[in-house]
Amino acid sequence: MTEPTNGAEPTNGAEPTRSTSPPTSATPVETRAYVTEVEDIAEEPVVKAPRTARGALIVGARVLTGTIGVGVAVVSIGAAVLLPLPSHGVVPSSRLVTPVASAQQRICAGPLLRLGNDAGQAATTVSSVGRPAVSYSQSIGTATLAPLASTDSTTGIAPDLLTLPPGSSNSSPPLLSGSQVQAVSSGDLVGLAAAQCAEASSDSWLVGGATSTGRTTLITLSNPSNVIATVNLSIFSETGRIAAAGTDGIVVSPGGQRVLSLAGFAPNVVSPVVRVQSRGGQVVAHLQQSIVRTLEPGGVDIIGTSAGPSTLNVIPGLVLSNGTAVAARQAESGFSDLSAIIRLYVPGPDAAKAEITIVPENGSAEATPVLLVVQPGIVTEVPLDSYPDGSYTVTIATDKPLVSGARISTVGTTGQSDFAWSASTTSVERRALVTVAPGPTPLLHLANSTRKDVTARLSRAGVADITVAVPAGRTVSQAVLGGASYAVTDFDALALSVSYLGDGQLATFSVSPAAPASRPIRIYP
Repeated sequence: MTEPTNGAEPTNGAEPTRSTSPPTSATPVETRAYVTEVEDIAEEPVVKAPRTARGALIVGARVLTGTIGVGVAVVSIGAAVLLPLPSHGVVPSSRLVTPVASAQQRICAGPLLRLGNDAGQAATTVSSVGRPAVSYSQSIGTATLAPLASTDSTTGIAPDLLTLPPGSSNSSPPLLSGSQVQAVSSGDLVGLAAAQCAEASSDSWLVGGATSTGRTTLITLSNPSNVIATVNLSIFSETGRIAAAGTDGIVVSPGGQRVLSLAGFAPNVVSPVVRVQSRGGQVVAHLQQSIVRTLEPGGVDIIGTSAGPSTLNVIPGLVLSNGTAVAARQAESGFSDLSAIIRLYVPGPDAAKAEITIVPENGSAEATPVLLVVQPGIVTEVPLDSYPDGSYTVTIATDKPLVSGARISTVGTTGQSDFAWSASTTSVERRALVTVAPGPTPLLHLANSTRKDVTARLSRAGVADITVAVPAGRTVSQAVLGGASYAVTDFDALALSVSYLGDGQLATFSVSPAAPASRPIRIYP
Protein backbone atom coordinates (compact mmCIF):
# COMPACT_ATOMS: atom_id res chain seq x y z
CA MET A 1 0.00 0.00 0.00
CA THR A 2 1.28 3.40 -0.94
CA GLU A 3 1.15 6.35 1.37
CA PRO A 4 -1.49 8.96 0.54
CA THR A 5 -0.65 12.12 -1.25
CA ASN A 6 -1.55 15.64 -0.37
CA GLY A 7 -2.12 18.03 -3.24
CA ALA A 8 -0.95 16.62 -6.57
CA GLU A 9 2.16 14.76 -5.43
CA PRO A 10 1.94 11.01 -4.72
CA THR A 11 4.16 9.85 -1.96
CA ASN A 12 4.73 6.22 -3.27
CA GLY A 13 3.47 4.94 -3.95
CA ALA A 14 -21.11 -10.42 -46.45
CA GLU A 15 -22.44 -9.26 -49.33
CA PRO A 16 -25.94 -10.63 -50.17
CA THR A 17 -26.08 -14.06 -51.95
CA ARG A 18 -27.27 -13.90 -55.55
CA SER A 19 -29.89 -16.59 -56.48
CA THR A 20 -28.84 -19.01 -59.31
CA SER A 21 -32.22 -20.81 -59.67
CA PRO A 22 -34.07 -20.12 -62.94
CA PRO A 23 -36.97 -17.77 -62.53
CA THR A 24 -40.49 -19.13 -62.64
CA SER A 25 -42.10 -18.51 -66.04
CA ALA A 26 -44.86 -15.97 -66.05
CA THR A 27 -46.38 -17.49 -69.30
CA PRO A 28 -49.64 -19.33 -68.58
CA VAL A 29 -49.68 -23.10 -69.33
CA GLU A 30 -52.68 -24.41 -71.32
CA THR A 31 -54.59 -27.13 -69.53
CA ARG A 32 -57.27 -29.26 -71.19
CA ALA A 33 -59.80 -31.63 -69.61
CA TYR A 34 -61.16 -34.58 -71.62
CA VAL A 35 -64.64 -35.87 -70.69
CA THR A 36 -65.92 -39.25 -71.97
CA GLU A 37 -69.65 -39.82 -72.23
CA VAL A 38 -70.88 -42.73 -70.13
CA GLU A 39 -74.09 -44.54 -71.03
CA ASP A 40 -76.59 -45.31 -68.29
CA ILE A 41 -76.68 -49.11 -67.84
CA ALA A 42 -79.42 -50.66 -65.78
CA GLU A 43 -78.06 -52.91 -63.10
CA GLU A 44 -79.46 -56.43 -62.96
CA PRO A 45 -80.02 -58.07 -59.59
CA VAL A 46 -77.34 -60.52 -58.50
CA VAL A 47 -78.49 -63.76 -56.93
CA LYS A 48 -76.07 -65.02 -54.22
CA ALA A 49 -75.43 -68.74 -54.00
CA PRO A 50 -76.12 -70.33 -50.65
CA ARG A 51 -73.01 -70.63 -48.39
CA THR A 52 -71.80 -74.18 -47.84
CA ALA A 53 -70.30 -75.48 -44.60
CA ARG A 54 -66.84 -75.52 -46.12
CA GLY A 55 -67.22 -71.87 -47.15
CA ALA A 56 -68.30 -70.87 -43.69
CA LEU A 57 -65.26 -72.57 -42.26
CA ILE A 58 -62.96 -70.70 -44.61
CA VAL A 59 -64.58 -67.36 -43.72
CA GLY A 60 -64.26 -68.07 -40.03
CA ALA A 61 -60.62 -68.91 -40.42
CA ARG A 62 -60.03 -65.69 -42.29
CA VAL A 63 -61.76 -63.62 -39.55
CA LEU A 64 -59.72 -65.31 -36.86
CA THR A 65 -56.50 -64.72 -38.73
CA GLY A 66 -57.38 -61.03 -39.17
CA THR A 67 -58.14 -60.66 -35.49
CA ILE A 68 -54.82 -62.19 -34.53
CA GLY A 69 -53.06 -59.85 -36.98
CA VAL A 70 -54.70 -56.80 -35.46
CA GLY A 71 -53.71 -57.96 -31.99
CA VAL A 72 -50.11 -58.45 -33.03
CA ALA A 73 -50.07 -54.95 -34.52
CA VAL A 74 -51.44 -53.42 -31.32
CA VAL A 75 -48.86 -55.21 -29.21
CA SER A 76 -46.11 -54.09 -31.56
CA ILE A 77 -47.24 -50.47 -31.35
CA GLY A 78 -47.43 -50.65 -27.56
CA ALA A 79 -43.96 -52.08 -27.38
CA ALA A 80 -42.69 -49.29 -29.57
CA VAL A 81 -44.19 -46.75 -27.19
CA LEU A 82 -42.93 -48.38 -23.99
CA LEU A 83 -39.42 -49.22 -25.08
CA PRO A 84 -36.96 -46.32 -24.63
CA LEU A 85 -35.87 -44.65 -27.82
CA PRO A 86 -32.21 -43.99 -28.44
CA SER A 87 -31.22 -40.42 -27.48
CA HIS A 88 -28.36 -38.13 -28.38
CA GLY A 89 -27.55 -35.07 -26.23
CA VAL A 90 -25.52 -32.17 -27.58
CA VAL A 91 -23.79 -29.75 -25.21
CA PRO A 92 -23.57 -26.33 -26.89
CA SER A 93 -20.05 -25.06 -27.29
CA SER A 94 -19.11 -22.05 -25.21
CA ARG A 95 -16.18 -20.31 -23.66
CA LEU A 96 -15.59 -18.26 -20.57
CA VAL A 97 -14.51 -14.71 -21.32
CA THR A 98 -13.00 -12.40 -18.73
CA PRO A 99 -13.59 -8.72 -19.52
CA VAL A 100 -10.45 -6.66 -19.82
CA ALA A 101 -9.96 -4.61 -16.68
CA SER A 102 -10.08 -0.86 -17.14
CA ALA A 103 -8.53 1.94 -15.18
CA GLN A 104 -10.27 3.05 -12.02
CA GLN A 105 -11.31 6.68 -11.68
CA ARG A 106 -12.39 8.90 -8.83
CA ILE A 107 -13.57 12.52 -9.11
CA CYS A 108 -12.94 14.93 -6.28
CA ALA A 109 -15.45 17.70 -5.59
CA GLY A 110 -13.12 20.56 -6.48
CA PRO A 111 -12.85 24.00 -4.89
CA LEU A 112 -15.67 25.76 -3.10
CA LEU A 113 -17.82 27.89 -5.40
CA ARG A 114 -19.86 31.06 -5.19
CA LEU A 115 -22.36 32.74 -7.47
CA GLY A 116 -20.73 35.85 -8.89
CA ASN A 117 -17.23 37.03 -8.05
CA ASP A 118 -15.57 38.07 -4.83
CA ALA A 119 -16.87 41.64 -5.33
CA GLY A 120 -20.47 40.43 -5.46
CA GLN A 121 -20.81 41.17 -9.18
CA ALA A 122 -21.74 38.91 -12.15
CA ALA A 123 -24.33 36.99 -10.14
CA THR A 124 -25.23 34.72 -13.07
CA THR A 125 -21.73 33.26 -13.20
CA VAL A 126 -19.85 30.91 -10.89
CA SER A 127 -16.35 31.41 -9.53
CA SER A 128 -14.20 29.30 -7.25
CA VAL A 129 -12.63 30.30 -3.96
CA GLY A 130 -9.22 28.91 -3.04
CA ARG A 131 -8.18 25.30 -3.46
CA PRO A 132 -8.83 22.21 -1.38
CA ALA A 133 -6.17 19.97 0.12
CA VAL A 134 -6.42 16.65 -1.71
CA SER A 135 -4.99 13.36 -0.48
CA TYR A 136 -5.06 10.04 -2.27
CA SER A 137 -3.63 6.54 -2.11
CA GLN A 138 -3.79 3.13 -3.76
CA SER A 139 -3.18 -0.43 -2.60
CA ILE A 140 -0.92 -1.27 -5.55
CA GLY A 141 0.31 0.56 -8.64
CA THR A 142 0.63 4.29 -9.07
CA ALA A 143 -2.33 6.62 -9.33
CA THR A 144 -2.22 9.95 -11.15
CA LEU A 145 -3.98 13.19 -10.26
CA ALA A 146 -4.97 15.71 -12.95
CA PRO A 147 -7.70 18.34 -13.29
CA LEU A 148 -10.68 17.88 -15.59
CA ALA A 149 -10.40 19.58 -18.96
CA SER A 150 -13.14 22.17 -18.41
CA THR A 151 -15.46 23.73 -15.84
CA ASP A 152 -18.25 26.32 -15.72
CA SER A 153 -16.28 28.21 -13.10
CA THR A 154 -14.94 31.49 -14.48
CA THR A 155 -11.71 31.04 -12.56
CA GLY A 156 -11.00 27.86 -14.52
CA ILE A 157 -10.01 25.72 -11.53
CA ALA A 158 -11.55 22.31 -12.26
CA PRO A 159 -12.01 19.31 -9.97
CA ASP A 160 -9.26 16.73 -9.82
CA LEU A 161 -9.50 13.32 -11.48
CA LEU A 162 -7.76 10.34 -9.90
CA THR A 163 -6.81 7.51 -12.29
CA LEU A 164 -5.31 4.12 -11.42
CA PRO A 165 -4.30 1.60 -14.13
CA PRO A 166 -5.76 -1.91 -13.75
CA GLY A 167 -3.85 -4.45 -11.70
CA SER A 168 -2.93 -8.02 -12.57
CA SER A 169 -5.82 -10.09 -13.93
CA ASN A 170 -4.93 -12.82 -11.42
CA SER A 171 -5.41 -10.60 -8.38
CA SER A 172 -8.24 -8.72 -6.72
CA PRO A 173 -8.86 -5.26 -8.14
CA PRO A 174 -6.60 -2.68 -6.54
CA LEU A 175 -8.11 -0.21 -4.13
CA LEU A 176 -8.12 3.53 -4.87
CA SER A 177 -9.10 6.19 -2.40
CA GLY A 178 -9.06 9.97 -2.13
CA SER A 179 -10.61 12.84 -0.22
CA GLN A 180 -10.40 16.61 0.08
CA VAL A 181 -10.81 19.21 2.79
CA GLN A 182 -11.07 22.99 2.41
CA ALA A 183 -11.28 25.65 5.07
CA VAL A 184 -12.47 29.01 3.77
CA SER A 185 -12.96 32.50 5.14
CA SER A 186 -13.79 34.75 2.21
CA GLY A 187 -16.70 37.16 2.35
CA ASP A 188 -19.92 35.21 2.66
CA LEU A 189 -18.13 31.86 2.50
CA VAL A 190 -16.84 30.86 5.92
CA GLY A 191 -16.49 27.32 7.22
CA LEU A 192 -15.05 23.88 6.62
CA ALA A 193 -16.03 21.42 3.87
CA ALA A 194 -14.89 17.86 3.17
CA ALA A 195 -15.73 15.31 0.48
CA GLN A 196 -14.73 11.87 -0.69
CA CYS A 197 -13.35 11.51 -4.21
CA ALA A 198 -16.12 9.40 -5.73
CA GLU A 199 -16.82 7.01 -8.60
CA ALA A 200 -19.07 8.15 -11.43
CA SER A 201 -22.60 6.77 -11.59
CA SER A 202 -25.64 6.84 -13.90
CA ASP A 203 -28.07 7.17 -10.97
CA SER A 204 -27.43 8.97 -7.69
CA TRP A 205 -29.29 10.73 -4.88
CA LEU A 206 -28.35 13.97 -3.13
CA VAL A 207 -30.01 14.62 0.23
CA GLY A 208 -29.31 18.08 1.59
CA GLY A 209 -29.18 21.79 0.89
CA ALA A 210 -31.84 24.52 0.78
CA THR A 211 -32.84 27.47 -1.41
CA SER A 212 -34.78 29.53 1.11
CA THR A 213 -33.70 33.09 1.90
CA GLY A 214 -29.98 33.27 2.64
CA ARG A 215 -29.40 29.66 1.63
CA THR A 216 -27.54 28.99 -1.63
CA THR A 217 -27.20 25.51 -3.09
CA LEU A 218 -25.26 24.66 -6.24
CA ILE A 219 -25.35 21.37 -8.18
CA THR A 220 -22.07 20.20 -9.69
CA LEU A 221 -21.95 17.50 -12.39
CA SER A 222 -18.53 16.13 -13.36
CA ASN A 223 -18.02 13.77 -16.31
CA PRO A 224 -14.73 11.85 -16.21
CA SER A 225 -15.55 9.75 -19.31
CA ASN A 226 -14.67 10.38 -22.95
CA VAL A 227 -18.32 10.52 -24.10
CA ILE A 228 -21.02 13.14 -23.59
CA ALA A 229 -23.22 12.67 -20.54
CA THR A 230 -26.86 13.75 -20.81
CA VAL A 231 -28.29 14.36 -17.35
CA ASN A 232 -31.86 14.57 -16.04
CA LEU A 233 -32.60 16.03 -12.61
CA SER A 234 -35.62 15.10 -10.48
CA ILE A 235 -36.15 17.52 -7.60
CA PHE A 236 -38.37 16.82 -4.60
CA SER A 237 -39.32 19.08 -1.70
CA GLU A 238 -41.49 19.39 1.38
CA THR A 239 -44.43 20.14 -0.97
CA GLY A 240 -43.77 17.36 -3.49
CA ARG A 241 -42.02 17.03 -6.81
CA ILE A 242 -40.79 20.24 -8.44
CA ALA A 243 -41.70 20.63 -12.12
CA ALA A 244 -39.16 22.95 -13.70
CA ALA A 245 -37.92 23.69 -17.19
CA GLY A 246 -34.31 22.85 -17.92
CA THR A 247 -33.95 19.86 -15.65
CA ASP A 248 -33.85 17.37 -18.55
CA GLY A 249 -31.20 17.01 -21.21
CA ILE A 250 -28.37 18.77 -19.39
CA VAL A 251 -25.22 18.12 -21.43
CA VAL A 252 -21.94 17.55 -19.65
CA SER A 253 -19.01 17.38 -22.05
CA PRO A 254 -16.35 14.67 -21.76
CA GLY A 255 -13.88 15.65 -19.08
CA GLY A 256 -16.01 18.62 -18.07
CA GLN A 257 -17.87 20.01 -15.09
CA ARG A 258 -21.25 21.79 -15.08
CA VAL A 259 -22.34 24.03 -12.21
CA LEU A 260 -26.05 24.85 -11.81
CA SER A 261 -27.98 26.83 -9.22
CA LEU A 262 -30.65 24.72 -7.54
CA ALA A 263 -32.70 27.88 -6.93
CA GLY A 264 -32.95 28.29 -10.71
CA PHE A 265 -35.08 25.13 -10.74
CA ALA A 266 -36.57 25.12 -7.23
CA PRO A 267 -36.59 28.49 -5.44
CA ASN A 268 -37.60 28.89 -1.79
CA VAL A 269 -37.33 25.20 -0.98
CA VAL A 270 -36.46 24.29 2.59
CA SER A 271 -35.84 20.55 2.21
CA PRO A 272 -34.71 19.50 -1.26
CA VAL A 273 -33.75 16.02 -2.40
CA VAL A 274 -32.27 15.66 -5.89
CA ARG A 275 -32.03 12.55 -8.05
CA VAL A 276 -29.38 12.68 -10.79
CA GLN A 277 -29.69 10.28 -13.76
CA SER A 278 -27.42 10.24 -16.78
CA ARG A 279 -27.11 8.41 -20.08
CA GLY A 280 -24.03 8.21 -22.23
CA GLY A 281 -21.27 9.07 -19.83
CA GLN A 282 -21.60 8.67 -16.10
CA VAL A 283 -21.19 11.60 -13.72
CA VAL A 284 -20.21 12.44 -10.17
CA ALA A 285 -22.75 14.77 -8.56
CA HIS A 286 -22.41 17.01 -5.51
CA LEU A 287 -24.37 19.75 -3.81
CA GLN A 288 -22.61 22.73 -2.28
CA GLN A 289 -24.58 24.71 0.27
CA SER A 290 -23.68 27.98 1.94
CA ILE A 291 -25.63 30.07 4.44
CA VAL A 292 -25.75 33.81 5.11
CA ARG A 293 -28.03 35.04 7.90
CA THR A 294 -28.57 38.74 7.28
CA LEU A 295 -24.91 39.69 6.85
CA GLU A 296 -23.40 36.90 8.93
CA PRO A 297 -21.88 33.87 7.19
CA GLY A 298 -23.37 30.68 8.59
CA GLY A 299 -21.14 27.96 7.18
CA VAL A 300 -20.51 26.00 4.03
CA ASP A 301 -20.54 22.33 3.07
CA ILE A 302 -20.11 19.93 0.16
CA ILE A 303 -22.77 17.21 0.08
CA GLY A 304 -21.91 13.85 -1.47
CA THR A 305 -24.30 11.20 -2.71
CA SER A 306 -26.38 9.18 -0.28
CA ALA A 307 -27.03 5.47 -0.61
CA GLY A 308 -29.86 4.63 -3.01
CA PRO A 309 -33.38 3.83 -1.81
CA SER A 310 -33.23 1.03 0.75
CA THR A 311 -35.17 -0.44 3.66
CA LEU A 312 -32.07 -0.10 5.84
CA ASN A 313 -30.29 3.26 5.98
CA VAL A 314 -27.19 3.80 8.10
CA ILE A 315 -25.68 7.23 8.83
CA PRO A 316 -22.47 6.76 10.82
CA GLY A 317 -20.51 9.50 12.53
CA LEU A 318 -23.18 12.04 13.39
CA VAL A 319 -21.22 14.52 15.50
CA LEU A 320 -23.16 16.73 17.91
CA SER A 321 -20.96 19.39 19.50
CA ASN A 322 -21.22 22.54 21.60
CA GLY A 323 -24.89 21.91 22.21
CA THR A 324 -25.30 24.77 24.69
CA ALA A 325 -23.87 27.35 22.28
CA VAL A 326 -25.89 25.91 19.41
CA ALA A 327 -29.11 26.15 21.43
CA ALA A 328 -28.37 29.76 22.37
CA ARG A 329 -27.84 30.86 18.79
CA GLN A 330 -30.73 28.76 17.55
CA ALA A 331 -33.06 30.91 19.63
CA GLU A 332 -32.07 33.93 17.54
CA SER A 333 -34.07 34.97 14.50
CA GLY A 334 -32.94 33.19 11.33
CA PHE A 335 -30.96 30.49 13.11
CA SER A 336 -33.60 27.74 13.25
CA ASP A 337 -31.69 25.59 10.78
CA LEU A 338 -28.86 25.18 13.28
CA SER A 339 -30.93 22.30 14.67
CA ALA A 340 -29.85 18.75 13.94
CA ILE A 341 -32.32 16.92 11.73
CA ILE A 342 -32.74 13.72 9.70
CA ARG A 343 -34.09 14.25 6.17
CA LEU A 344 -36.13 11.41 4.61
CA TYR A 345 -37.73 10.84 1.21
CA VAL A 346 -39.82 7.86 0.04
CA PRO A 347 -39.72 7.68 -3.79
CA GLY A 348 -42.39 4.98 -4.09
CA PRO A 349 -46.20 5.36 -4.08
CA ASP A 350 -46.78 4.04 -0.55
CA ALA A 351 -46.03 5.42 2.89
CA ALA A 352 -43.18 3.81 4.82
CA LYS A 353 -43.30 2.68 8.42
CA ALA A 354 -39.95 3.68 9.88
CA GLU A 355 -38.04 2.79 13.03
CA ILE A 356 -35.22 5.24 13.74
CA THR A 357 -32.53 4.24 16.23
CA ILE A 358 -29.84 6.66 17.38
CA VAL A 359 -26.99 4.94 19.21
CA PRO A 360 -24.04 6.72 20.85
CA GLU A 361 -20.58 5.60 19.82
CA ASN A 362 -18.03 3.89 22.05
CA GLY A 363 -20.70 2.90 24.55
CA SER A 364 -23.26 0.29 25.42
CA ALA A 365 -26.27 2.50 26.06
CA GLU A 366 -29.45 1.06 24.64
CA ALA A 367 -31.40 3.41 22.40
CA THR A 368 -35.16 3.75 22.31
CA PRO A 369 -36.37 3.55 18.70
CA VAL A 370 -38.52 6.33 17.30
CA LEU A 371 -41.50 5.06 15.29
CA LEU A 372 -43.11 7.14 12.57
CA VAL A 373 -44.84 6.95 9.19
CA VAL A 374 -43.05 8.68 6.32
CA GLN A 375 -45.43 9.87 3.62
CA PRO A 376 -44.42 9.24 -0.01
CA GLY A 377 -43.62 11.95 -2.53
CA ILE A 378 -42.77 14.68 -0.02
CA VAL A 379 -39.59 15.30 1.94
CA THR A 380 -39.85 14.79 5.70
CA GLU A 381 -37.51 16.07 8.40
CA VAL A 382 -37.18 14.59 11.89
CA PRO A 383 -35.56 16.82 14.57
CA LEU A 384 -32.83 15.46 16.82
CA ASP A 385 -33.45 17.35 20.03
CA SER A 386 -32.09 16.78 23.52
CA TYR A 387 -29.16 14.57 22.58
CA PRO A 388 -25.97 15.36 24.51
CA ASP A 389 -22.70 16.16 22.79
CA GLY A 390 -21.03 13.15 21.22
CA SER A 391 -20.90 10.96 18.13
CA TYR A 392 -23.87 8.87 17.09
CA THR A 393 -24.93 6.41 14.43
CA VAL A 394 -28.44 6.65 12.98
CA THR A 395 -30.12 3.48 11.72
CA ILE A 396 -33.42 3.75 9.81
CA ALA A 397 -35.31 0.47 9.25
CA THR A 398 -38.41 0.69 7.04
CA ASP A 399 -40.87 -1.49 5.18
CA LYS A 400 -40.55 0.65 2.03
CA PRO A 401 -37.31 1.93 0.49
CA LEU A 402 -36.28 5.51 1.19
CA VAL A 403 -33.24 7.79 1.02
CA SER A 404 -31.83 9.76 3.91
CA GLY A 405 -29.28 12.23 5.19
CA ALA A 406 -28.69 14.26 8.33
CA ARG A 407 -27.66 17.85 9.11
CA ILE A 408 -25.57 18.79 12.12
CA SER A 409 -24.17 22.12 13.33
CA THR A 410 -21.62 23.63 15.66
CA VAL A 411 -20.87 27.06 17.12
CA GLY A 412 -17.36 28.24 17.94
CA THR A 413 -16.04 30.34 20.78
CA THR A 414 -16.55 33.56 18.81
CA GLY A 415 -20.12 32.63 17.90
CA GLN A 416 -19.18 31.59 14.37
CA SER A 417 -21.42 28.74 13.19
CA ASP A 418 -20.83 25.96 10.71
CA PHE A 419 -22.82 22.94 9.57
CA ALA A 420 -22.33 19.62 7.80
CA TRP A 421 -24.48 17.09 5.98
CA SER A 422 -23.93 13.40 6.76
CA ALA A 423 -25.01 11.02 4.01
CA SER A 424 -26.32 7.52 4.47
CA THR A 425 -23.88 4.99 3.15
CA THR A 426 -23.70 1.41 1.92
CA SER A 427 -21.55 -0.92 3.97
CA VAL A 428 -18.10 -1.82 2.73
CA GLU A 429 -17.39 -5.54 2.62
CA ARG A 430 -14.19 -7.28 3.78
CA ARG A 431 -11.68 -4.57 2.87
CA ALA A 432 -11.50 -0.85 2.39
CA LEU A 433 -8.96 1.90 1.80
CA VAL A 434 -9.71 5.16 3.61
CA THR A 435 -7.76 8.33 2.85
CA VAL A 436 -8.06 11.11 5.39
CA ALA A 437 -7.30 14.54 3.95
CA PRO A 438 -5.74 16.99 6.43
CA GLY A 439 -8.23 18.71 8.72
CA PRO A 440 -8.99 19.38 12.37
CA THR A 441 -9.32 16.38 14.71
CA PRO A 442 -10.25 13.70 12.18
CA LEU A 443 -12.14 10.62 13.37
CA LEU A 444 -12.89 7.39 11.52
CA HIS A 445 -16.33 6.02 12.40
CA LEU A 446 -16.95 2.26 12.05
CA ALA A 447 -20.59 1.11 12.31
CA ASN A 448 -21.37 -2.60 12.59
CA SER A 449 -24.98 -3.30 11.57
CA THR A 450 -24.50 -7.07 11.59
CA ARG A 451 -25.20 -9.53 14.43
CA LYS A 452 -21.55 -10.51 14.73
CA ASP A 453 -18.84 -8.78 16.71
CA VAL A 454 -15.80 -7.83 14.65
CA THR A 455 -12.27 -6.74 15.37
CA ALA A 456 -11.17 -4.68 12.40
CA ARG A 457 -7.55 -3.97 11.61
CA LEU A 458 -6.32 -0.54 10.50
CA SER A 459 -2.97 -0.61 8.71
CA ARG A 460 -0.82 2.34 7.75
CA ALA A 461 2.62 2.14 6.16
CA GLY A 462 5.47 2.51 8.59
CA VAL A 463 3.51 2.20 11.83
CA ALA A 464 2.01 -0.57 13.92
CA ASP A 465 -1.46 -1.79 13.05
CA ILE A 466 -4.45 -0.63 15.08
CA THR A 467 -7.13 -3.13 16.10
CA VAL A 468 -10.64 -1.80 16.65
CA ALA A 469 -13.30 -3.96 18.32
CA VAL A 470 -16.77 -3.14 17.01
CA PRO A 471 -19.56 -5.04 18.76
CA ALA A 472 -22.62 -6.14 16.82
CA GLY A 473 -25.08 -3.31 16.33
CA ARG A 474 -22.61 -0.73 17.65
CA THR A 475 -20.34 2.00 16.31
CA VAL A 476 -16.82 2.91 17.33
CA SER A 477 -14.81 5.99 16.43
CA GLN A 478 -11.04 5.90 16.07
CA ALA A 479 -8.73 8.89 15.99
CA VAL A 480 -6.76 8.97 12.72
CA LEU A 481 -4.05 11.13 11.22
CA GLY A 482 -4.91 13.80 8.69
CA GLY A 483 -3.07 13.26 5.42
CA ALA A 484 -2.74 9.51 6.05
CA SER A 485 -4.35 6.47 4.48
CA TYR A 486 -5.59 3.35 6.25
CA ALA A 487 -6.25 -0.16 4.92
CA VAL A 488 -9.20 -1.59 6.85
CA THR A 489 -9.40 -5.40 6.93
CA ASP A 490 -10.57 -8.37 9.04
CA PHE A 491 -14.31 -7.64 8.91
CA ASP A 492 -17.39 -8.75 6.98
CA ALA A 493 -19.36 -5.51 6.61
CA LEU A 494 -18.92 -2.04 8.10
CA ALA A 495 -20.39 1.38 7.34
CA LEU A 496 -17.58 3.96 7.43
CA SER A 497 -17.33 7.73 7.59
CA VAL A 498 -14.79 10.42 8.48
CA SER A 499 -15.55 13.55 10.48
CA TYR A 500 -13.64 16.76 11.29
CA LEU A 501 -14.33 19.10 14.20
CA GLY A 502 -12.63 22.38 15.03
CA ASP A 503 -13.53 25.63 16.72
CA GLY A 504 -16.54 26.76 14.71
CA GLN A 505 -15.69 24.21 12.01
CA LEU A 506 -17.48 20.96 11.15
CA ALA A 507 -17.29 18.60 8.16
CA THR A 508 -17.85 14.95 7.34
CA PHE A 509 -17.90 12.50 4.43
CA SER A 510 -19.05 8.90 4.00
CA VAL A 511 -16.84 6.14 2.64
CA SER A 512 -18.56 4.44 -0.30
CA PRO A 513 -17.70 0.92 -1.46
CA ALA A 514 -16.06 0.53 -4.85
CA ALA A 515 -18.29 -0.54 -7.73
CA PRO A 516 -18.18 -4.32 -8.26
CA ALA A 517 -15.48 -5.53 -10.61
CA SER A 518 -16.37 -7.12 -13.96
CA ARG A 519 -16.93 -10.88 -13.67
CA PRO A 520 -16.15 -13.57 -16.28
CA ILE A 521 -19.09 -14.26 -18.60
CA ARG A 522 -19.89 -17.39 -20.68
CA ILE A 523 -20.29 -16.77 -24.42
CA TYR A 524 -22.40 -19.12 -26.63
CA PRO A 525 -21.80 -18.82 -30.39
